[in-house]
Amino acid sequence: MKTALILGGAGFIGSAITRRFTEEGWKAIVIDGMIERTSARRENLSGLQGITLIEEKVENVQNLDEYLSQSDIVIDTMAWTAHRLALYEPNFDVALNQLSHLHIATALEKHPGKRLIYLSSRGVYGNFVGGEITEDTPLLPEDVQGVHKLSAESYYRIYAKLYKYAVVSLRFGNCFGENMPTKGEDIGLIGGFIRDVLEGRAIEIFGTHRTRPVVYVQDVVEYVWRIATEGSFYVPFTALNVNGQNIPIHEIAQLVVDACGQGELTVKPLPHEIQTIDIGSTPVNCDKIKVLTGFTPSNDWTAAMKRTVEYFRGNL
Repeated sequence: MKTALILGGAGFIGSAITRRFTEEGWKAIVIDGMIERTSARRENLSGLQGITLIEEKVENVQNLDEYLSQSDIVIDTMAWTAHRLALYEPNFDVALNQLSHLHIATALEKHPGKRLIYLSSRGVYGNFVGGEITEDTPLLPEDVQGVHKLSAESYYRIYAKLYKYAVVSLRFGNCFGENMPTKGEDIGLIGGFIRDVLEGRAIEIFGTHRTRPVVYVQDVVEYVWRIATEGSFYVPFTALNVNGQNIPIHEIAQLVVDACGQGELTVKPLPHEIQTIDIGSTPVNCDKIKVLTGFTPSNDWTAAMKRTVEYFRGNL
């Protein structure tokens, strides 16, 4: 039986990845510190078989070398996804989005040949103005989270080459789906829209011409699964864009309203706070990952959004 070591595997995306691997017959070793204000919850892993759950910050795991040795693939999903809050709590963000990954990058010194998939961010590109964003676009993040995500990528790029292991970094934007955060001040664009509608507030849209790259969580899972099981990657570092759709924000809001069966939209000027970290509307090219995996996500999110809304109804 093959084994996946999934870091942050009790969180939103991590738990979806854990579920897919265990349902495919793999053993999963999940390391998750269950850190407050992240999306980690034991309930996200309920009913799954073949899981070893270590509830510790990765830096405190005593048998990390043993778990790394046992794994056929390492999947690093550790993150704090509050872009705006990170501006005011950069030390908390650096611990979760930078230093935890540095710990793994250096721990792999003893494991040459190991393969790792890292979940990065569209935010590493910042507010690029041009025809489209490719993997060769300059990396100039506009917010604290983007800086720390880029730092983590850089650690993996440097140490993978030094210690002879291989990393694929997946850069994607707004992700939605079951098990996403429902509580807290900053739960992401789509999560915030859904919560506002279900709690009787109008969705506030800042400007009418802004777009965002959006992807359904199960499409991210599919990419991870195919890269882990079908693609043999031995180059020290590869970055791949993942982008379900680049869609206008007002259309995202309308999808939420339609899925909820209620709600209204209001348009307001873009606040200075949001404007300073805005990533612009340049579309993201993801041809490279589609060719590599042979997978193209669906453009119809009607069912996916309805499932997400029902998850929110049960967890608000």
